[in-house]
Amino acid sequence: MDSYFRFLPTEEELVSHYLREKKQVDHIIPEIDICKHEPWDVPGLYAGLFTEPESPYQDMFFFSPRVYEYNNSARIERTTALGFWKITGKERVIKARGSTGRKKTLTFYEGRVRQSKKTNWVMYEYYLVEDEANPNPTLAQQRDFVLCRLKKKADDKKHTSIYAEAEPACDE
Repeated sequence: MDSYFRFLPTEEELVSHYLREKKQVDHIIPEIDICKHEPWDVPGLYAGLFTEPESPYQDMFFFSPRVYEYNNSARIERTTALGFWKITGKERVIKARGSTGRKKTLTFYEGRVRQSKKTNWVMYEYYLVEDEANPNPTLAQQRDFVLCRLKKKADDKKHTSIYAEAEPACDE
């Protein structure tokens, strides 16, 4: 029987160790271009590289190259063939042992902007802060990648109607 471990680093570890030392951890965290794949296809790709997640609700970690919309642009391309990733949360600063990174929360929408449907796929994108990535040429190359944490949120099937059945307050 094969034994597996669950990979669940803290955000500080993601920034200070894994993102900062990308070249040394390629064997632990795969590189997947998220714009070339739909989120529901990633577990299959992940399985080809490593052990497939036990459930679609388990976090999957991978590096993804930053693809810019235009050569001279700072705007990052986040579209796939069937949808797009939309920034849905506030950007957070993550300070860790000698490193400063940021975290963005993105949600996947099927379709195009005007006719899109929100999905349960959520991705957290971690990256090094510009001024930290620039002084060292090795870190400048790391800036061209983001570290992604992808997961599918469980369907929220809770019935929130005011007409929902409730248990009786006392036995009759």
